[in-house]
This record gives sequence, C-alpha cells and structure tokens, in this order.
Amino acid sequence: MKKLVIVITLVAILGAGTVFASPVHPGGLGLGVLWGSAVGGTGGDFSDNNNVAFSLKLPTVPIFWGIRLGGFADTLWVGIQGDHYFLGGQLVPTLSWYLGVGAYCHFWMGDDFALSFGGRLPIGLTWQPISLLEVFANIVPQVGGFIYTGNDGGFDFPHGGFFGFELGFRVWL
Repeated sequence: MKKLVIVITLVAILGAGTVFASPVHPGGLGLGVLWGSAVGGTGGDFSDNNNVAFSLKLPTVPIFWGIRLGGFADTLWVGIQGDHYFLGGQLVPTLSWYLGVGAYCHFWMGDDFALSFGGRLPIGLTWQPISLLEVFANIVPQVGGFIYTGNDGGFDFPHGGFFGFELGFRVWL
C-alpha cells in the first residue's frame, strides 16, 4: 500500500503542470454501457463475475456512475459504483489517460442476504474518435468488506483485494 501511495504522489508531482487540468472526459450528459469482470481476491460475491452495467455521468456531478441490476429465479442483486477522476492527460489527440478514486456497494437478496462494499482506484484510457462518442477501458484495484447471512453468516474484512477490468462506451449529449 505504501508503494502505491508513493507512485501516485510521484506522478502528481512530476506532472503537476499538465495533469491537473480539467478532466480528459467530455462535458455534458454521458450515457453508456460498461462490461466488467474481476480476478483474484477472496471471492464470495458477484463482483467476481462478468457483468454489464449502465454507465451514467451527469453534467453537474463530478462522479462517473455504474449501475447494475440482475438476478436469477429466486435472487435479486443490485450494484452501484461511483468514481471521481482527479488526474489525467492527453497521450495523442484522441487518446487520454485518467486516474481516479471511487467506491462500490453491491447487495443481493434471496434465501440469504449479502452486502459487499469498498474502495476502487480506476486507472484507464479513454478514446474519443468523434465528439459524441467515448470508448474507455480501465483496470480497477479494489478492496472492501463483505456482510452475509445464512448458516455461515458473518463479516469479512478485508474482502476483495482483486483487480477489476472494465470496458465500455458512452454517448455524450
């Protein structure tokens, strides 16, 4: 963890002239879809599965949202994540990078109830071939806690310690 903080601090210091400019993403309302998956970690929640989310960026709120809803015959699950991108820069005219911080909360209900929550560190690339279309990809180290009921119910922290991967697109209106 100390190494990660040192790397982030060095990037901030070395690039202070250009990376603290306004975010590399377009302004306005952004609507899209993202696909996510995760590897590693302790398992036990649906964040380890492949899933699709609705992507939302409101014009006046500096948070990029991901909203998931799904289920099976007797189970419902809902997930929400929010990320704020605070560093970024242009690599070439249509390709930029970003670094942010965020949080997630997922729950599911069926015979049992479970809740997972935690922090995220999205690091990604965004490509904007035309002004109203953005394609993005990121890796997301994340860690958090897990609360669950049932015969072996309890609380698990830290839960996670896995890397998420996300691919998606947004249309900017």
